[in-house]
Amino acid sequence: MKVGLYIHIPFCSFLCHYCDFAKTANFDAIEVQDYFTLLLAQYRAIIGRIEQSSGRKVSFSSVFLGGGTPGLFTGEYAPLMQEIYGRLDPGVEISIECNPNNITAHALATWKSLGFNRLSIGVQTLQKNGLEALTRDHDASGALRALELALGVFPNVNMDLIYGWPGQTAADWADDLRQLVRSGIPHASLYSLTYEDRTPFGRMARRGRIKPASDDSLAARYSAAREVLGGAGYEHDEVSNWARPGFTCRHNWLYWDFKHFVGIGAGAHGFLPLAPGGASDLDLGLRYAFPRDFRSLLRRGHMELPAGTMADLITGLGGEVDDSRDADAALIEYVGGSLRTRHGIDLAFCEKITGQAFTARPAILEALRREVAWRDGHRLRFDPAEWFRENSWAGEVLVSFPS
Repeated sequence: MKVGLYIHIPFCSFLCHYCDFAKTANFDAIEVQDYFTLLLAQYRAIIGRIEQSSGRKVSFSSVFLGGGTPGLFTGEYAPLMQEIYGRLDPGVEISIECNPNNITAHALATWKSLGFNRLSIGVQTLQKNGLEALTRDHDASGALRALELALGVFPNVNMDLIYGWPGQTAADWADDLRQLVRSGIPHASLYSLTYEDRTPFGRMARRGRIKPASDDSLAARYSAAREVLGGAGYEHDEVSNWARPGFTCRHNWLYWDFKHFVGIGAGAHGFLPLAPGGASDLDLGLRYAFPRDFRSLLRRGHMELPAGTMADLITGLGGEVDDSRDADAALIEYVGGSLRTRHGIDLAFCEKITGQAFTARPAILEALRREVAWRDGHRLRFDPAEWFRENSWAGEVLVSFPS
């Protein structure tokens, strides 16, 4: 049974004011050690229960360490990676997120020795005023040195950039894009800044102390990225992701194509087969999430795990299972993830979920006529210019399956 594996590392050396991921800068060495022990226990429990219920061995097509700042650690990953080695598919992609200040010769050598073969580096911007606005702890020259050092060891490197930060100009963004191309980085994730409620940026926006960028300016930044990166030979995989040929992020496609993955750690989400043995003709899967507070998970670490279903196990581990999901929810998940990718939407799969034939609404018919959308058999694709309007198009697709 091929699945992905996501491992969440919540620890950071500092907290950026825009970030809403599960993270903390308040921890000690004992808690870190206990957390890595917890990850191993969660991993063994979930994989063991999958194999017990399905009678099939689990193998991993990709492994992704996200955070937080996984790059804070090196040799600490050895016990967990040793546990995983026997389940890795040939050519598996193993990614670790890090910040420029984490990139040292020692860290790169250790990660490589442990089997990691892809880095995702949170640069966010190479503009001095942008780094200050985003409360980053590195400078542009240090980030460029880190990228060069990383590429000398790992050919497969991603650079994260953010657009729409306070004070950003079109020239700032154009310079970031030029430096991205010039760096030789083969994969780029470009995100529009969001103002989440739980963050300092979100609170400042609510009080009027920060004014979010307009939709028009964000659309212009997106168009500029498409033009620059497309002209430089990058393929546009998904609304926020570009890759040179051969360097697409395989783990991302699990999310976008409705594929299964195990998630462990604080704040981690997972999506598992509901009927691992293949007993169900249409398996909408089981989605779950662990609490964001790593200490709440540590407090449950010595509890006896229940027998029973996977849902029982996840609950016993301190997680929460989405037991309200139905076919409509699954359709929304799938359409929302696939519409904004170059793969597009598999209408036959949607029809299998809904039991209804696809009947294109007038807006979709008009998009097909204007050639901003294309239908090739059971596959519906939208032009990348339309991915930025995904919510509107997702609504049109959903109502094209009459209930």
